[in-house]
Amino acid sequence: MNWLRAFDASARHGSFTLAAKELGLTPSAVSYQVRGLEAQLGHKLFRRDHKLLSLTRLGHAYLPVVAKAFADIDATTCNLFGKGTEQEVTLRCLTSLNLLWLMPLLGDYRKQYPASRLRVLSSSWSELSQGKSIDVDIRYGDGSWRDGPVLPLLQNTVIAVATPSLLGTSPCSELDRLPLIEMTGVVDTWRHFFALHAPGVTVPEPAYKVDQSLIALELANRGLGVALVADVFAQPYLERGTLRRASDIALSTQHGHYLVLPSDRNSHRPEVSTLVDWLQTQAHLTAERVAAAIATPPAAG
Repeated sequence: MNWLRAFDASARHGSFTLAAKELGLTPSAVSYQVRGLEAQLGHKLFRRDHKLLSLTRLGHAYLPVVAKAFADIDATTCNLFGKGTEQEVTLRCLTSLNLLWLMPLLGDYRKQYPASRLRVLSSSWSELSQGKSIDVDIRYGDGSWRDGPVLPLLQNTVIAVATPSLLGTSPCSELDRLPLIEMTGVVDTWRHFFALHAPGVTVPEPAYKVDQSLIALELANRGLGVALVADVFAQPYLERGTLRRASDIALSTQHGHYLVLPSDRNSHRPEVSTLVDWLQTQAHLTAERVAAAIATPPAAG
């Protein structure tokens, strides 16, 4: 059992050192236990390249079995012996999605699951977990990550929004005369928008370039320009009426928000499965609300 726990922890963290901290052992003791398991099985479970630790093909195949076995033991112990306190779940979410989408919904989660223990972290970009103890990671991209199971969450379109007062001064066909707000590091830019909206128009240099959708929306909300953002972020502003669509043009994108479970063991933990199911349900409901919110026609044009 100790050998299996050493293997499970080392695989989840990608490090004997981090596994040792979890297990209360020294890194050399964890390494020794893993080597004992490998000797017993007659096969290598890890590749050890200098300071890098990665699973072999057989290690990848073996990890889900071991992880599920430990999760089943934990769940059965709780059911039979009344160890009812749920384990804490660490959820990491991109900052703008965290504030504009997740935070307003967490009250509902708490009502449904009052015994839940949730640790919520924020990230600016969709970086890998790098061995940190993250159970559920919400990332934005094309879903091609390889550090754990990947589940679709929100698929978005990109729309242009501004205050009604700003749009009232100019028809939609003349957006190039308004200050533009653009996100850096994204594939859906004003250049792509104008290629659809007004081919042949020289695209002006954006007045503002920011690294967070929340900042872009707050600039637009203050009447400082037209923001190009994902529809899920614009939805609260559209519903309140503080922003309106600046054009009926929407950019479709191959990117979206995904749930990533960096540890294979997480998909078998009941509290993680509960959170994942709840997030996917909320995403489905959000898609319906977004569709209704962006159906409002542009303010002019």
